[in-house]
Amino acid sequence: MTVIVERVVLATDGSEPARTAATHALFLARVLDAPLHVVSATGTSSAAAETAEPSVSAAFEAEEAVSAVVRRALLADVRATSEVADGPAATAVERAVGEGDLLVLGRRGQTGSGRFLVGSVAERLLGAPPVPTLAVPAAATDPDYRTVALLADGESSSGSAAPLARRIAAATRATLQPLAIVDGRDAAIASPEALRALEAEARTRLNDVVAAAARDAVESGGTVRTGEPAAELLAHVERVGADVVVVGVGGSGGENRRPRPTEHRAGGVVASRVVRHAEVPVLVVPSVSDSVKR
Repeated sequence: MTVIVERVVLATDGSEPARTAATHALFLARVLDAPLHVVSATGTSSAAAETAEPSVSAAFEAEEAVSAVVRRALLADVRATSEVADGPAATAVERAVGEGDLLVLGRRGQTGSGRFLVGSVAERLLGAPPVPTLAVPAAATDPDYRTVALLADGESSSGSAAPLARRIAAATRATLQPLAIVDGRDAAIASPEALRALEAEARTRLNDVVAAAARDAVESGGTVRTGEPAAELLAHVERVGADVVVVGVGGSGGENRRPRPTEHRAGGVVASRVVRHAEVPVLVVPSVSDSVKR
């Protein structure tokens, strides 16, 4: 499965976390040879924008936020377009993105009147991401993606998380470090035979990711661990020194496969915890069926 990123879309409010996210968005647009689209919102309705002074101020701040990124794009020789939308920020972002886009958000943002609430937008959009969404923590360093960590679960094997992780690793010449997890809750109640089967299944998932990486000429490592998925993934990120981590959410891990009740708790819980606690950007990738269709 080949993943093509048609656009990198950056949501910005001009805050420091958003400027950090912009650095990563510009980097990805450049290495993936994709145009950058910058979007901001006033947080007010079109009717209010015509009558309320705070809305005028909010519109000005939004215009300044996108203009600053566009100027940076020109200096970096990245093709860029922009838009400022009225209405709630999350709604503006959902309207702006479509199939083939990669969305970039700062993990926290300012909360002043009329500002583009990147933090709250991230919380809403990452709960059910419309497209692959990169959450960049405010304290993230400049992008230098030498190691890409990947949660090699059922969703990654059937969805677009693993292909997108390989695409980024290939573009940045990074090493892919997948992690396959045997959920400790399953292991605790499994018979010895069932536990061996769970471990074999995890090893197969890992081997599938490694084999696909080799076909794409991407260097890879990888390991299998048993434990609580989010904690194990965060520990894996630290162990391998990952610069970015990729997690798939949604779907069932295969058309003919029934997921176990504890299997990563639909991935969304794992992704949410990792986004909150990781010190590196986290790319949350929805299943193909769950993503936006233009």
